[in-house]
Amino acid sequence: MFLHSLHNVRLVRPLASRITTSNLRSRLVFGRPALASLLHVSSKRNQKASKPSIPEQTFDEQLKKSSFKSEEQSSDPETKAEIKPAHSSITENIYTLPNVLTFTRIISAPFVGYYIIQGQPLTAIGIFAYSCITDLVDGFIARRFNMQSKVGSIIDPMADKLLMTVCTVSLWYSSIMPAYLAFLIIGRDVMLSFMGFYYRYISLPPPKTISRYLDMSIVSVSVHPNMLSKVNTALQMFYIGGLVIQPGVATLLSSDHAILLSSGIDALGMVVAVTTFFSGLYYVFSKKAIEFIKP
Repeated sequence: MFLHSLHNVRLVRPLASRITTSNLRSRLVFGRPALASLLHVSSKRNQKASKPSIPEQTFDEQLKKSSFKSEEQSSDPETKAEIKPAHSSITENIYTLPNVLTFTRIISAPFVGYYIIQGQPLTAIGIFAYSCITDLVDGFIARRFNMQSKVGSIIDPMADKLLMTVCTVSLWYSSIMPAYLAFLIIGRDVMLSFMGFYYRYISLPPPKTISRYLDMSIVSVSVHPNMLSKVNTALQMFYIGGLVIQPGVATLLSSDHAILLSSGIDALGMVVAVTTFFSGLYYVFSKKAIEFIKP
C-alpha cells in the first residue's frame, strides 16, 4: 500500500511539472509584451522607490529660504543701483557762477537795444561793455574751476546771439547798420533758433511736456561750434560793438579820424557778412555741430 502511494506520487509529480512548465511556456510565448511592460514598470517603481522622498516640511523650508533670498537681493542697494528707470534723463546743476553771469547777459540785452534807439549811446556802451566782459569772465571761470556744463554750452551762445540780434535790429532801425548785413545776421540767427527748438524737441526723452521742454536742467542736446563760428561771433561782436560806440566816440575825434573809423567799420562789416554766411552753412550741413545726449 505504501509503495502504491509512492508510485502515485511519482506519477503525479512529473505530470504537475509538465503542466507547470507548459503553462509557463505558453504564458511566456503569448504574454511577452505584457510581461515586458510589467517588468519595465516594476523597474521604474523600484528606481523611484530607491530615491529618498523629500518630506513636506523640508520642501516648505526650502521654499521659504528661496523667497527670503529673493527679498534680500531686491533690498540690496547694489542690485537697486543696477535697476534703471525706463525714462531716465540727464540732469545737472545749472546754478553755477558762469551760468548766472550768462543769465545776466540775457536779461541786459534788451536794455542795450532800448538805449540805442533812444539815442543814448553812452548808456548803451556801458551795458554792452558789461555783456562783453562777463562773456569773457564766465568762460574763464568755467575752464579754470571746471564748471563747464552742457547747459552752459547752450545758453552761452544763446546769450551772445540774443545780444547781437537786439543790437542788430536796433542799429538797423536807427539807420546805422546796412540793411543787407542786418538781414543776413538776423536770418542766420533765426534759422539757428528754429533748429535749436526742433533738435530740443526730438532729443527730449519722454514724456515730452512743456515744463520738461523749458526745464534747462534736463540736457538732451549739445552744440559744438567750429572755429569759423567762433571767429564769426568775435567779428560780429567787434563790428556791432564798433557801431554801438561809434556815435559816442565820433564826438571825441576829428572829422578825418571819424571818417577813417567809419571806413574801417564798413570793411569789417563785409568780412562779417562772409563769415556769417559760411558759419550758417556749417550748422546746417555738418554732423558735428549738434550732439544728442542719450539718457
